[in-house]
Amino acid sequence: MHAYSIIDPVWISLHNKQQVHNLANGVEIGDFCIQCHSPAAALTDLVENHIELTAEVINTFPPQVKEGVTCDACHLTTHLPDPTNISIVNHDYETVDFKLFSSDTRYGILDDPVENEFHKSVYNSGYDKSEFCQNCHNLTVDDRNAEITQFEWEGTAFQAMGMECQSCHMPTYAGQASVDGPERDNLHRHFFPGIDEALIDFPGKNEQRQAIEDLLQTAAEINFFDTPPDTITAGIVWDAKLIVSNNTGHNFPSGTTFPRQLWIELIATIGNDTLLTSGWLDANGDLLDFYTDPSGEQDPQLRIFNTILYDAQGDSGLLAVSVENMVAMTDRTLPVSGSRTINYSINIPVGIEGELLFSAKLRFRSFPPFYLRHLDLESLIGNVNIFDIDSLTQTLYVSSS
Repeated sequence: MHAYSIIDPVWISLHNKQQVHNLANGVEIGDFCIQCHSPAAALTDLVENHIELTAEVINTFPPQVKEGVTCDACHLTTHLPDPTNISIVNHDYETVDFKLFSSDTRYGILDDPVENEFHKSVYNSGYDKSEFCQNCHNLTVDDRNAEITQFEWEGTAFQAMGMECQSCHMPTYAGQASVDGPERDNLHRHFFPGIDEALIDFPGKNEQRQAIEDLLQTAAEINFFDTPPDTITAGIVWDAKLIVSNNTGHNFPSGTTFPRQLWIELIATIGNDTLLTSGWLDANGDLLDFYTDPSGEQDPQLRIFNTILYDAQGDSGLLAVSVENMVAMTDRTLPVSGSRTINYSINIPVGIEGELLFSAKLRFRSFPPFYLRHLDLESLIGNVNIFDIDSLTQTLYVSSS
């Protein structure tokens, strides 16, 4: 995903829209977005036209630039950077602290590197520390939280146990770090699976999706909070109480939580009678949240775990509010080492009898279709995977008396 970062069509569209928006307000943000998506481009002031950046323009750049966050962007670094805090008030956007030592030396976590013909190799202790990632993966805006994965992790049991970002996102394996090098058991994968995926053809795309799916299988779980009874009497409202638990070292989802969708799909049926469905997708593939169903009439019990931004006028959401003009945020993500309890009210009609089949799925996707349509990227909607993280099923008996 680091190599994909500057040719990601979602990022390119957002970059251009943000540039136009800020210039309309008399603010030039320059390389702010470029800093993390192609450090070499930012450090060399390569991008001349920030308003009309396209994939075609990017493909004319040198390979060190169009490969996004390259090997050198990390392995020429010898310091632990600070979290990034930008200031809209002071028009201070170029704040990412990259200090790349351009030489024939590359740094890494192996304390006994093998000599090779391409570069010198030197041990650096910072490469297995979470702080190494925080300049691009922890962002505050005039001290307001925007993307704070590092802050979510700090002070947790994961930090106390030595579980760093690299522990999950760069899992270890046994093999050779270099041609003819020794067998090692502490090498790190460089797929960097998270919860974003390539939406266009890209090398390693299938392997990346599999890595994401494997990572999500352990990210969270769904269970009954209260053990359901064996038998329910018809003519009542059964409150099915569930608990969704987070197993990751940060909030889930984390990062750019405002477009991401983590939700529960629930179905309760007796024979051919459907008592409740929630978390289903409409004909456009969208969830019926407040973006697509503002009145909340079609899926009033939808349970979704993300963040919502509000501006001074009270407008909310992806299409009206960005981090720069938010004054408040509703956080419905799963807290680190925590959980959220949710309740579904299921009406059991009088006179009905038989087996009640109850099923719930915890599902995730990186973008909702309406957002890609908003970015003029409707053709990519079919490339967004929905990942099923966990499921829960239960059979109860409904007695008519």
